[in-house]
Amino acid sequence: MLTACGGGGSGSAPVETATTAAVLTPEQIQQIDRASARFLQRAQFSSTENEISAVRTLGVQTWLIQQMSLPPSQSAWDWMIAQGYSAIDSNNHYNNSTQANYMAWQRIMAAPDGVRQRIALALSEFFVVGTAGVQLNWPQFAMAAYWDVLANNAFGNYRTLLEEITLNIAMGEFLNTMGNQKENAATGRVPDENYAREVMQLLSIGLLNLNIDGTAIIGSNGQPEESYTQADVSNLARAFTGYLSDDSEGFFTPAGSSSRIRNVGYARRRMVLNATRHSLLEVNFLGTQIPAGADGTVALRIALDTLFNHPNVGPFFGRQMIQR
Repeated sequence: MLTACGGGGSGSAPVETATTAAVLTPEQIQQIDRASARFLQRAQFSSTENEISAVRTLGVQTWLIQQMSLPPSQSAWDWMIAQGYSAIDSNNHYNNSTQANYMAWQRIMAAPDGVRQRIALALSEFFVVGTAGVQLNWPQFAMAAYWDVLANNAFGNYRTLLEEITLNIAMGEFLNTMGNQKENAATGRVPDENYAREVMQLLSIGLLNLNIDGTAIIGSNGQPEESYTQADVSNLARAFTGYLSDDSEGFFTPAGSSSRIRNVGYARRRMVLNATRHSLLEVNFLGTQIPAGADGTVALRIALDTLFNHPNVGPFFGRQMIQR
């Protein structure tokens, strides 16, 4: 039974004890309920009387374990389908990104697995994709699939999530992995470096080498150590070449138009590798070598494994999740 509270500050949370015989006064129950409400507002998006009562009765740890054990609720994708947003009609839904906002608010306000959705929101502020940067067919469904990746991996493994988000169609469009091609000496083309830079700077290791407590490591020159160089970015960009949307679900032509539009199902398929567009040059980054001629799937695995195993990931990712 929940019988005591923390120090009473805005960041305090209920504390469980083994006491079961004590009779609580109304004032003690009120204090516990206030702390329970503060906790609930951090763990999810609501603190109803029933939810406060559940935390008071079960205790924080048991309540949280129960919530994290809930299976994912109806997916954002299925909710969009249920609203009729996939219909091919005069509304031209395939061009409508506004419905992505409806989806996000529905997840936050109405989904029954509030803790999972709260983590998904926090992850969306780390693995950022902006709706304005997704200009594909069915952008609202691409965003729904993106949200589902975050929600389905909310309590899972960072390495799995990193791969899922790397190959997600919305992220691929937002940070230019989709359509990124190998170098071409004749035209001067080089692989697009956008995702290679952002996956290090924002999605995995950050700009500076970190101690386990998140403070910057200071080099012999008295300055913080940078975690990667421009050469690391240019090399890593080669690993993210050759990826395109999976169009295996086909196309349709809207009435009165000659344009071919992808069927909606493509928006939740992972991007696929076109080997002819993938760079076969050697990759050297962060002390790791991907040999010349490596298959694109092998190059991607080595690249993501290297980022996953970097000592910065724990303090960099963990600190931002705690803040959120």
